[in-house]
Formats: sequence, structure tokens, C-alpha cells
Amino acid sequence: MPRLDFYVDFDLFLKIRLDAGEVFLGRGSDCQVQLPRDRVSRRHAVIRCLGDEAFEIANLSPNGMRLNASILEDPAQLAPGDRIYIADYTIIYQPDDAPSERLESERTVLT
Repeated sequence: MPRLDFYVDFDLFLKIRLDAGEVFLGRGSDCQVQLPRDRVSRRHAVIRCLGDEAFEIANLSPNGMRLNASILEDPAQLAPGDRIYIADYTIIYQPDDAPSERLESERTVLT
């Protein structure tokens, strides 16, 4: 199963494996992944399993978010290496066996 690598201030702080179902990202205590920043909504985004290890992400927040270089308006299917930007968090969607990336403050990779 794929995973999400969570970075803040360019440092990896959390890895989670995705499975069937939904994962809510946000500031609220009911979210599976809590992101404690003022610019993060209580329920900011949801990642849903579409079956066969395919996942989509949907924005739930008026504060918005980006998927790679674009503002996410409609739900989008995730592809390996996709970068999700919520406030100052960078979240990378990875195949489970892929090594975690090293992020550097001098560069931002937008695919």
C-alpha cells in the first residue's frame, strides 16, 4: 500500500501507510492526522481509497491547498511523487517501498 510522508520546515516528521477507507487531515481532534497550525482547518482535506491501491485527495477547506503546482479545486487522483501543500506542511504521496526524500530549503520541486 502507498504511504504519505509529512514534512514541516523541510524535516520529515511522520510517515503513514494508506489503506482502504478515508484519512482526514486537519487541526481537529477527529482527524487521523492532526496538523496543528492556525491556517489549517479543522477538517482540511480527505484522502480516499478508490480501490486497487488508487487514492484521491479532496480539499475540504476554504483556506485551500495545492497539489503540485496547482490549487486543488476538484478531487484528484494521486500519483507517486505527488506533493500536497497545506499551510507550511509538505506531504508526499509515495509507493510504500520508495525511500523518503530529503527536502532542502534552497529548492522547491513542483511537478
